[in-house]
Amino acid sequence: MQKNASSKKNELKPIYKPYLRGKAVSGTAAKRGWRVLGYILMFTFLCFIVGNMLPSSSAALRVILNGLLVAACCALMMSEGSRQGEADVAFAEIAQGRLDSGKPVPESEKDTCFHPLKGFFTAAVGVAVIFVLAVVFSLIAHPQSYQLGALPGWVAAYTSQAEISGGLAFYNDMSGLGVEGILRIVMRILMFPYVNMVNAGDHRSLYLVEKLMPLLCLIVPVFYGIGYLRGPYLRALVHGNIRMNRRRYNRKERKAREKRAQRGNEKKELI
Repeated sequence: MQKNASSKKNELKPIYKPYLRGKAVSGTAAKRGWRVLGYILMFTFLCFIVGNMLPSSSAALRVILNGLLVAACCALMMSEGSRQGEADVAFAEIAQGRLDSGKPVPESEKDTCFHPLKGFFTAAVGVAVIFVLAVVFSLIAHPQSYQLGALPGWVAAYTSQAEISGGLAFYNDMSGLGVEGILRIVMRILMFPYVNMVNAGDHRSLYLVEKLMPLLCLIVPVFYGIGYLRGPYLRALVHGNIRMNRRRYNRKERKAREKRAQRGNEKKELI
């Protein structure tokens, strides 16, 4: 029972302090969107490099490994959001203290204070360009079909015959790379982990992934907003840790004083 009681006393408990609530939409939050976009592009590059080295023989293994890549990116993005959320809460606590003491708080400083929706706004700004490209591509994307190769030279002699030239005309259709083709290359690179889960020859599944890209591109950034929501809790843990360390220090000081007092009493008795 004593051990359980002492463990409860030493248990880290969060301590919430009042803070000034900021704005969900602000220039400060929008500027942070560039950082989110940078993380997304960095994750894209790493996933493209690592994904090409993953084994692709087993469909189940391919899905699991690429899913782990996406999960790692989500965890890193959530960690970044949590760090920023805790920093904003700490700033908001200082701003609240200044407000309580009668000092004015400028609007520029209120923009830095914590707001539960600020993380999601920052993530939305960061992924906005990719989301727009994904929406445009999903609207114009068509299922890919098998492309015929070039004809050998000896077949050219038969193109003058009417009954054969019609069938061979398809081979001479050399349409260039259009907007759809360019966007397909860009979006498949940006969404490489999800595309890599599907077999390259499975055009139906690839087409489904392409149609879902506007939703898929939001998976990683949304974890920034989720992590940002943990800011007040993480800040409360910091205060709880400070209180627990202070209690430990006071306990050590009290024991040290008791030992010194005990030694002083022993000396008096000897005298």
